[in-house]
Amino acid sequence: MDLFTRLATTDQRSPGRACFLLRVRPERLDEYVEEHQHVWDEMREALSRCGWRHYSLFLRPGDGLVVGYFEADDTAAAMAAMAGEEVDARWQASMAPYFQAPDGGTPELLHQYFHLA
Repeated sequence: MDLFTRLATTDQRSPGRACFLLRVRPERLDEYVEEHQHVWDEMREALSRCGWRHYSLFLRPGDGLVVGYFEADDTAAAMAAMAGEEVDARWQASMAPYFQAPDGGTPELLHQYFHLA
């Protein structure tokens, strides 16, 4: 069994927790962090309405690596619901210039393989 299959089928995975990576352009880090000190109320409301809880972003300043984490009853459904929100499209467009290519602002989802409750 290959690693991807093992990660996808382990009993340690969770539909209720999600983690992702993004990379911010180093020259735009200060602005990016400042933007997140003033997240629009309508964006916060949409995240809550779509079921996102305990949403946190972590930054490694040396290279702009961002680690995002959130919980939901069903993270895939919560992500899909957010993708359908008009405010999310505006927020993503406003954030796109901060992210590095090749993925731009497309998060790289990580697989959970261990959890200590």
